[in-house]
Amino acid sequence: MKITQILLLAISLGLLLSACGSATQPIETPFPESMKGYELYSWHDGSEWSFSLLVGTNREKTLSEIQSADVVLVGIDELKFTLERVPSGEYITWSSKEKLSFPPDDIIKQVEKICEDKGLILNIAK
Repeated sequence: MKITQILLLAISLGLLLSACGSATQPIETPFPESMKGYELYSWHDGSEWSFSLLVGTNREKTLSEIQSADVVLVGIDELKFTLERVPSGEYITWSSKEKLSFPPDDIIKQVEKICEDKGLILNIAK
């Protein structure tokens, strides 16, 4: 009987302590600084604009790398959230290639504003 009471007390205490944890979401890990900056790509996919933000390199990215499911950002909100994680002062080069395109001017202006507010240096290579 005493063991049952101790066990119930331990379980109750464990449940009580686990309920005291923080309810906030953890802060996303910021992106690392990049010697070559970051590369931004965009394309219209059905009804929405999609984006990908990749670490800059000395080589040209393939379309499959750019549109890989694990890097695609759907909509301006996902892009904004991702740009918020890029360290201030980084260069972002936004370019286009086969099957990629730039969104309308209103979306470009939103991205420019996001980058300006964050202290990112945006270069649009049209």
